[in-house]
Amino acid sequence: MINKNKVTLRAASCRRPATYWTIVMVALIAAALAIGTLAPASSAQTNGPSRHAREGHALWAHPPNVGKTAESVREFVAQCKRANIDTIVMNVKGMSGEIYWRSRRFPQAIAKGYESFDVLEHLTREAHAQGIRVDAWLVDFAEGVNGAAYREHPEWAQLNADGGTTATETLGVKRRPYDYVWMCPARRPGYTDQWLLPMIEEIVSNYAVDSIHHDYVRYGGDVAPDSYCFCDYCLAHIPRYVMLNYETRARAGERHSVKHIQERIEANWWSDPTMLPVDWQKRDRREMADFLINGSTIPGGPPDMRYFFYDYRVHQIDTFVREAYERVKRINPKIGLSAAVFKNPVQSARFIGQQWHEWTRWIDVFMPMTYRSHFAGSFEDYLAHLTEITERQLEWTRHEKPLYAGIASTYLYREELQPIDDIRERISDLKSLTATDVVTRAEKVRAVGASYATIGARLAKVAPEREREINVLVAAVTTDEGRAATPAAIDRLADALSRLRNDLPPGYFPPEKLLRAIEAARKAKPDGIVIFSAGNLTIEKLWPALEAAFKE
Repeated sequence: MINKNKVTLRAASCRRPATYWTIVMVALIAAALAIGTLAPASSAQTNGPSRHAREGHALWAHPPNVGKTAESVREFVAQCKRANIDTIVMNVKGMSGEIYWRSRRFPQAIAKGYESFDVLEHLTREAHAQGIRVDAWLVDFAEGVNGAAYREHPEWAQLNADGGTTATETLGVKRRPYDYVWMCPARRPGYTDQWLLPMIEEIVSNYAVDSIHHDYVRYGGDVAPDSYCFCDYCLAHIPRYVMLNYETRARAGERHSVKHIQERIEANWWSDPTMLPVDWQKRDRREMADFLINGSTIPGGPPDMRYFFYDYRVHQIDTFVREAYERVKRINPKIGLSAAVFKNPVQSARFIGQQWHEWTRWIDVFMPMTYRSHFAGSFEDYLAHLTEITERQLEWTRHEKPLYAGIASTYLYREELQPIDDIRERISDLKSLTATDVVTRAEKVRAVGASYATIGARLAKVAPEREREINVLVAAVTTDEGRAATPAAIDRLADALSRLRNDLPPGYFPPEKLLRAIEAARKAKPDGIVIFSAGNLTIEKLWPALEAAFKE
């Protein structure tokens, strides 16, 4: 049956004059342009990244980089503007728990010297005036041994099997002290809900920041990946999280043995055995920790209990990231969240509880720390690996949110810095040797000479006078295999090298290394590049190189 109304409408439309269709087309084009104009400029505020958006340029910075005056902040922002930085990621909570905003709730945590100068307030105002975003960067779960949080609430700290905090650990073969206390992400009430989340709420309630930036949003894998946390709270809640036994009948002594139906003992896991040892409550902290790391879910089966330990830690970090997102959005839906993360989310889930590729619901911009220090091999190896890992990161996150490749300028210059550090270490060794230890002294001074030979030519090219000065001092120590090296000569060389290390001449760091690293990251087509850090760029005299790399 023919619909007469449709026929009539079609006939009427066919009789429209040409000018009518011209007007319609113009209106449609104008509407499309308006939609494009009104679309959010930042992909961080959208549900997903625009794969054709302009490359983002971000920079991690610390409060000393911007100074303590309105003028110094203005100058810093101007420097960032010249370098085409569109996001400043400013540290507002440091590794020792010190904070850099005028907090009413946590005044005891404000960094010394910043009580009367609000870095965050000045920076957001000056940066926004230049069209630059500001992310408030918090070191999430690390605190200092003398920090306010640990001083007031030592019970919030992560504990190892011996009941010690991370401050009892040491670093490297020389067993350097570790001065940081990692706080337990799981404990409630505890550090997460009584300290860290309220800090985030205070920032987003009182400052015009564009994002909250998570860092150290993990467990402390740089000291002891499998040793934390075994605080009383976690020892009680890991078995409950995994549901290793039933609580309803536990007091009655109800236990279920594995039903050995399948040939392989672990294949009978589904038979609902009681996995928690019968003497669990009588065990001490070390015995409980040993079971959770080395025990078996099925008696006689493989030692697989640690799988649940790792999963529990991932769950705790996931929970915090989700809660931070929910609290921020509840206060101000326009504020985003970003995160500095380790380069491989699959491996970091196991070692530090950071399974960040599953955070796309709660993180608006990912900033993986693809620093050269996190890769083995030569500089050329690093460039190849940087491209490859960035490609994989985009795969892991399924391109659901923007991802900025993170490059740390200092670590690019291993070949330029390591010889200086080696010489300083050998000089330190020489000071402790007696004049009669001829063999060892000769070995040390030969190492000094060899290391200096690798940097002398470059130093002579960029700072000939300083090279001549240091060359004379090196000769005074290394001549005749160090037999004539006096303590005064050794001290003069040590002092000269210290001054050199702290103020290397312009051009000593080849700018092409930074440029090549940025280009290697770009091959993977990330949404942006983020550089660590503003202070290092100043020390290394690399701001001009960054301006060239980010030139529009």
